[in-house]
Amino acid sequence: MSSPPTVEGLFVSIHPFQQPVGSWPATLNANADARRCLVEEVVHYKHTRGKEHEFLRFRVSDATGSWKAFVFAERTVNKSDESLSDRAAVLSNSSHSSTSSSTYSSSVLPANDSIHTATAGSAALRHLDVQFFRNEPRAERTLTLDTDSTRPLVVELASLLKVTSCHAESYSLFKNQCYWFAATVYEALQQLFPRHRETIHSNKNGTYRRIEIPVANSAEDVCAAYHRERAAILAMENKERERSEAASIDLLGVLVLILIFLQVIRAAREEAREEGREEGRAEGREEGRAEERAAHQKERAELAAREQEVLKLAERIAPQSRSAAAN
Repeated sequence: MSSPPTVEGLFVSIHPFQQPVGSWPATLNANADARRCLVEEVVHYKHTRGKEHEFLRFRVSDATGSWKAFVFAERTVNKSDESLSDRAAVLSNSSHSSTSSSTYSSSVLPANDSIHTATAGSAALRHLDVQFFRNEPRAERTLTLDTDSTRPLVVELASLLKVTSCHAESYSLFKNQCYWFAATVYEALQQLFPRHRETIHSNKNGTYRRIEIPVANSAEDVCAAYHRERAAILAMENKERERSEAASIDLLGVLVLILIFLQVIRAAREEAREEGREEGRAEGREEGRAEERAAHQKERAELAAREQEVLKLAERIAPQSRSAAAN
């Protein structure tokens, strides 16, 4: 049985991969295998105890469809500043009285939007399962994306997570919290990739102790930002491709000139040797001494070898050059 692929930022087997959502697109775009992976499904989960945290879990496949990985995406409070701990715990320690609402409704905290990834069936995924499922969260709803031709690429998911995070960079307790992040990404996927099937398991997402929590309605704005982000990425990729193709054309031209130069040198030397032989015959000298013939043969072999190297390199570059000319 073949081994699962190793793709940084996605398919990892020993230790889970974790990264802020803003950095994840660059990690994936640096790997050609990652750019071909597809999103098959997203499940919106909600914890039913404590802070009733909500998060998303995506099932993705490699380009062949043979291997799966899971991506967890969530918004939490950046706890690097310990002075925020009491304010961040308000959901787990208070009911939504008017006092708590007035105290915290305007609180703006640093948000920590992150992804965690692991290969299906791996030790890394077992670690994530403990981290995310130890308190038995409930699946609220599932979005199953359609066939491969209409499923989002994982790099497109990464762009969506990034622009969602950028849309509201701070954690606002009663506006842009984990409920908002999970719901916005989920609903934006519905709009951006309409070929899907949705299964509703419960209808309690976006609530705390069965009380609906205010959440900013941002899906349409995030979709617009996503289209701008993807357009900018594609424009940059096209520019890089054009630059690479132009460099290939320039290099091919240089190789052609080198090949012509080598052939001219060979022809000139052959002509010079032929003239020498004619002069030798005219003067009655012995023709074609063994040492001279060996030197001539070695020189011809070296020139022929150089020509072959240039030709092989030109053959590798020629398809790119033809593609650039066609475009």
